[in-house]
Amino acid sequence: MKLGLIGFGSIGKRHYENLLRHTKNIVVLSKRKDVNLPHQVENWRDFKKSGPYDGIIIANETAKHAATIKKCVALRPRALFVEKPLSHNLKGLNLLERLLRKSRISVFIGYCFHFFGPFLKIKNIIKNGKLGRIYYMRASVGQDLKEWRPGRDYRKIYSAKKNMGGGVMLDLVHDINYPAWLLDDVLIPKRALVRKISDLKINTEDFAESVFIGKRTGVVVSVHQDYLRIPGRRSLEIIGSKGGLLWDSSDTEDRNKMYQREIKFFLNCVKNGKYFSNFEEAMRDIANIEHLKRLGN
Repeated sequence: MKLGLIGFGSIGKRHYENLLRHTKNIVVLSKRKDVNLPHQVENWRDFKKSGPYDGIIIANETAKHAATIKKCVALRPRALFVEKPLSHNLKGLNLLERLLRKSRISVFIGYCFHFFGPFLKIKNIIKNGKLGRIYYMRASVGQDLKEWRPGRDYRKIYSAKKNMGGGVMLDLVHDINYPAWLLDDVLIPKRALVRKISDLKINTEDFAESVFIGKRTGVVVSVHQDYLRIPGRRSLEIIGSKGGLLWDSSDTEDRNKMYQREIKFFLNCVKNGKYFSNFEEAMRDIANIEHLKRLGN
């Protein structure tokens, strides 16, 4: 099995290290000079020549995802893994989805919390009806942007730049996505307040409050996201007719286990050849975010 990895930031590096548990045959496309990798190329021409690839992981900047996916389709891998969010806007995504479906290339958008131990337990609790009929769910996430990615100037990373896909709603899209997954439902956006309320040197929103309604279940889902919380923290509250559930990130498992499960899922997509795509789900998240930003500004 031969794999390609495009981008070698913090998440690309994590994926690379987890991939090494399964194969050493990995070609990394990255211009970084401060890493020593056995198979690294610095341009697309050399990456293409180093193929063919069974699977490709796209972990470069969000604003480059759509163009990179299109180039990768021409290389005919069995499957693509695209880091979340899928893109920084909806432009061209419908055409890309049709191209991927026509080519029968599996595509997985990296919603890693679908593989998070505590959330897998919570999903099972909901599925088994232990909370009864769910009334409402509140997801909350906050990160201190200045300290979130140690060793990097927060003003220069994509989080700070609107044209690169920054802002809390896209950057922390997990917390818009996973409530729908837990409920096995589609969320309809209803209300939002989206603002930059701090003195952070960024041109994106640093604060968002959003409200959704479950299309099938009618559950009220509220989501809080910010770049301001010190220390960073994630929490979830669910209230149902038989009781409630509260989780927060102070009580968690080793996060790398989640990423290992995610990589294993992707590699199974590569190996078994069975078609898989959550592209439409990822497009829906971006459409919801764009709609809520229009409502909330």
